[in-house]
Parts: sequence; structure tokens; C-alpha cells
Amino acid sequence: MIDKLYQLINEAAKRLGPNWTIVFANQNIPRPVKPYISINVLSVDIPGHVIYSPMYAIGPEQHDGHSTMATTISGWRKAEVELQVFNGINSLSTINTLALILQTPSVLDYQQEIDCAIGNRLFIGYVPELISLSQYEGRGIYQFEFMYTEEYTETMNEICSVIVNGRYVAGAVTPDPYVIFNEQNVPVNSLTCVETVPCPDEVDSDWDDGETGWDRNQTTEWDNKI
Repeated sequence: MIDKLYQLINEAAKRLGPNWTIVFANQNIPRPVKPYISINVLSVDIPGHVIYSPMYAIGPEQHDGHSTMATTISGWRKAEVELQVFNGINSLSTINTLALILQTPSVLDYQQEIDCAIGNRLFIGYVPELISLSQYEGRGIYQFEFMYTEEYTETMNEICSVIVNGRYVAGAVTPDPYVIFNEQNVPVNSLTCVETVPCPDEVDSDWDDGETGWDRNQTTEWDNKI
């Protein structure tokens, strides 16, 4: 958000003339030489209208034909922003001009380009600031709602297949359901099995078609298809 806000105000300030400095309020820097614009973010709302994109592949395709998958989570947010223009006696006229510049077609196109927008215009005026015990300095103030979007990309690896290692716990003729084991600790003289369950998109199967005797006493439709 800060980057988009700075880019927008910097783009608009170019139309005020040369030598304009853009700073953020409460920066720990020496006071700039006038004229300059100070940006202050007063408040930020929580994200709204969150959108989850469909899963999409990123990165190079792996040797097995699969890629790392990702989804993008995005939502628009609203901040209340205050601009302060320090331009001496011309501060009020300058802040009025800046407010108009932000509504020009070229700057509106730029807002669309960087994915942000100015919402409600809340306040504009001229407020003197005390700079010493006896001196005031004029400043123009413009407050508005700033609309922008933020997004986060979540990456994950797609599970292409599951390999199940097991040991039958009954005799070899009428084996009972097998027990999952750690292949580093296989009992001696065990009748073992390895089942590979591929991705659903690799095998056109309806998973046993209602049968429940998977690998017990019968061959299922799933086994026939793989």
C-alpha cells in the first residue's frame, strides 16, 4: 500500500512543477526544503471482498509431468490518508490544485495502472502550523480515502501418488488386511506388499465402485484398471 500511495502522489506532484519532495509524516530525517508534500496514513481497514484464485502451475514442469501449484488470495482495503502541502502562502492554492490533479484523466489512468483509487474526499483546507513561539507557517491539508488491493500467493506441491508399504498378518493363502509398517523395520520372513495409488487424473476409476474388500479376498475394479 505504501508503495502505491507514494507512486500516486509522486506522479501527481510532477504536474505541480519541478523540485517537489515527497516524504512521509514522522520520518526521522531533517526537514526538507520547501516546497514539499508530507503523506500521513491515519487508519487502515481490515481486508474486504477476499478472492481466492483457481489453482495454477508455477515453475518448471517436473520429470513426472507435474508442477508446483499455487493460489493467489487477494482483497481490497481502504485507508484514510492525509496530505500536507508546505508551500508558504501558496499552500492553500497548491493543495486545491493537487486535489484536482488527482482527478484528471491521465492520473486516473495511472491509478488503474497501479491498481488503486481515491474514494471519498473527506477534508480540504488551510491550517497554520506553529513553528516557533511566535511564528506560524501555512500548510494545505487534503484528507481522502485511498482504495487499494493486497494479495498473497500460497504455493504447495501437488501429491501425484501415494505409496503404501504393508505386511500381511495372516497366512499367504488367505491373507488378512495388511498392517502399515516402517520399511526400515520390516519383520523377518514377512509377506510384504507395496501399493501405489496414482493421481485421480492419471487413472479413470470410481474407486472400487462401492466394493469394500480391497486387497482382501477379491480383485476390485480399481485393481483391474491399474
